[in-house]
Amino acid sequence: MNRKIANGAQLSAQSWRALRENPQLLLFPLISLIASILVTIVFFIPLAGTNLIDIAQGRENPSILTIIVLFIYYVVNYTVVIFSNTALIGAAAVAIRGEKPTLQDGLNLAMSRLGKIIPYAIVSATVGMLARSISQSGRRSENVLVAILASIIGGLLQGAWNIVVFFAIPVLVYENIGFMDSLKRSLQLFRQTWGESFVGSTVIGGVSCLITLAVLVIGGLIIAAAVATESIALIIGAIALVVLAFVALGLLSGAVNGVFQASLYQFATTGDAGKYIDSDLARAAFTSGQ
Repeated sequence: MNRKIANGAQLSAQSWRALRENPQLLLFPLISLIASILVTIVFFIPLAGTNLIDIAQGRENPSILTIIVLFIYYVVNYTVVIFSNTALIGAAAVAIRGEKPTLQDGLNLAMSRLGKIIPYAIVSATVGMLARSISQSGRRSENVLVAILASIIGGLLQGAWNIVVFFAIPVLVYENIGFMDSLKRSLQLFRQTWGESFVGSTVIGGVSCLITLAVLVIGGLIIAAAVATESIALIIGAIALVVLAFVALGLLSGAVNGVFQASLYQFATTGDAGKYIDSDLARAAFTSGQ
């Protein structure tokens, strides 16, 4: 297990090199962020409206109309996110072959996979809503144990789905097979590389959490200092600076994770780690993981 942790940490660290040499990869998570915000704004009014109807009619649980609107929102948002991630991994695949990827490379590939992305988004939205509903049903319960159990079950459901689809997007990019076949293939690859894939993503997430904590502390001090000056301009500037820091962190983490998935997939299927991942390290990692 210690070997897996060391391998996963080194593999994820090496993924940063691709991002440093190809900063244009950051455009894909940026597009995802902007599109998700726009989708949320578009759906905010109908969601707010259906919630007001529920409240006016004294419903404790959401109506069918609210559920339908929320499900459509989930599907559209998942489509945006999966499309952007497909474009990112497609461009990352170009980079790890030693070529220079462009924004158009990723977008063209994602468009060619749109027919498979939409079913993926629908199933992901269904699982996401189900997990959310289970967790929320526990929160509405007066029994603390039921609330804890529902939260655990909801989290496990979402976590299990995340494992199943870990390699689904790389499979869509490289193999262009049907949705159900891509899920089977994704799970097969995850079982083969579970140590490196899981630990590597955990390392990326862990580093992001540490940086997030640092941004919270430093950002809090900056905002507090701005408030002390009683200058509206400085307060707004400080808040904007902290928000931008969080956005930048999210973009970096998303891009690095995309490169990591693409690199890990390529080695798992071809035995060639590509330009950025050390082949001997990858070989040792996969040998120890089997």
